[in-house]
This record gives sequence, C-alpha cells and structure tokens, in this order.
Amino acid sequence: MNVFRGTRDSEGRGNSVGYYRLYLLAEPGGKFVGFEEIEAEDDVEAVRIAEGHVGPQALELWCGKRKVRSFAPHAAS
Repeated sequence: MNVFRGTRDSEGRGNSVGYYRLYLLAEPGGKFVGFEEIEAEDDVEAVRIAEGHVGPQALELWCGKRKVRSFAPHAAS
C-alpha cells in the first residue's frame, strides 16, 4: 500500500506527495541497518533525491511495499 498525503492547489485541483523510504543495507541484498524518509511527487523525483545519498553502502528505495530501485555501493575514491 502506498501512503499519500493529498493537497489542493489554488485552483482546487488535487495533487499527491508520495512518501518513500531509502534503506541503508549492511551489504547488497542484506539486512536493513537504517533508513531516511523522502517526500517526492513521483518515483522519478524520489530516485533523483536518493541518488544524492549513494555512497559506500548499498541502498534500496521503497514506496510502501513496492521496491522502486536498488543502488549499488560506490567505491571510495
């Protein structure tokens, strides 16, 4: 189930904000060791935000029970 907060603009049109969680993994496919909540209008925006968090640990982006994308760890330079 996706969780959304509905709002209305000045014209009375509805829009939704999606709530996402970016999970930090102990290793790719491993246990979750932490997460960060992300608000985004859609998957594209959520992925863009999540890409800014890619680092030495694997990440998974979820919206409710739906996995949006996995991110491989980047080696330290």
